[in-house]
Amino acid sequence: MSNDLRLAQLLCSRLCHDLVGPAGAVNAGLELAEEGDLDGDALDLVTSSAAEVTRRLAFFRIAFGAAGGKASAVGTLSLNEARELAEEMLAGGKATVAWPESSHAPDSLAAGVGKVLLLMILLASESLPRGGTVTVHSAALPEGVGLAVGAAGQGAVLKPDMAAGLEMAGGEDDLTARNVHAYFAQHLAQTEGGRIETSQETDDEIQFMALFPNDKIA
Repeated sequence: MSNDLRLAQLLCSRLCHDLVGPAGAVNAGLELAEEGDLDGDALDLVTSSAAEVTRRLAFFRIAFGAAGGKASAVGTLSLNEARELAEEMLAGGKATVAWPESSHAPDSLAAGVGKVLLLMILLASESLPRGGTVTVHSAALPEGVGLAVGAAGQGAVLKPDMAAGLEMAGGEDDLTARNVHAYFAQHLAQTEGGRIETSQETDDEIQFMALFPNDKIA
């Protein structure tokens, strides 16, 4: 089996895993409706789960897909769209997004770099098992386009398998559906001329950082 095919299979497995929970809740609610047992609480569960599936699909389509949503037609991703996608993706979960305003932030990024930013946000949120805040910064610097995503919360940790994925240690043969998105994020970052670095600032804070060439500002 080719490495590209294995990577595609693992990514599909990962995305299906992230969707099966809320999709299953919708299905269970519909079965209750067919039996005439759909009360108010069950209806709320169906509604919220369906909305969660929609939000996740919108995020995954841009972060992982060949298409880039509204931005794909011009090869860019605006920071406003990235912020909306991230906020909606994490809505109702343990982690929240903080996106401070900055006069140094570019309006848009090249689509590939925008995907890397979304994947960094996803990795940061997964580093907060007890919840916390994912803080996003971007800046147009003399040396390039800088991205920094912080994960702050009790017990913040980058699990060893995720770290291995980001380090691309062992190659694609050692990947699993649990860490394939970390590998994919690093591979995409390197394709765009950058690299994702991590730093454990404190026991409760992790930083994900990347620097890209100036031509990645859209």
